[in-house]
Amino acid sequence: MIRIALYLLAVVLVSTACQSKTSEHNHEGHEQHAHDSESATTTPVAKLEQQIMATHDSVMPLMSDLMKLKKEMLTKADAATDPMAKERYMTLSRQLGDADKAMMDWMHQYNGDTLAKLDEAKAIDYLKDEQRKVNSVRDQMRQSIANAKAL
Repeated sequence: MIRIALYLLAVVLVSTACQSKTSEHNHEGHEQHAHDSESATTTPVAKLEQQIMATHDSVMPLMSDLMKLKKEMLTKADAATDPMAKERYMTLSRQLGDADKAMMDWMHQYNGDTLAKLDEAKAIDYLKDEQRKVNSVRDQMRQSIANAKAL
């Protein structure tokens, strides 16, 4: 019962965190918004930011799958009588949890609002680093989900 409550709390927190970040991103007065792709004068900074947000937006729907699979792995681990099977389920659960934490950490540390305060070269460097980070999180999420589904 406690696990179910914790699971539901985690899903609510994930949904809320993503919605507030998306809301902040779309309403904080950036020169170009992530979804304003029809502008012919999009700057290199805006293009990079759009790519980052597109990557983020493409994997956020996976968060519910990730949490469901994590719960499933914990349930299977609890029911497993074979110690090796139990450890495998626990390992997969940890991988899924690590992927979830990686996304939460990335969302909390990403600070697109500071872009306006940086010169273009520094903003591009910052965004390239963030693109690398969000790509890594995306890959971690996809891999942990694939590993859990393969079992």
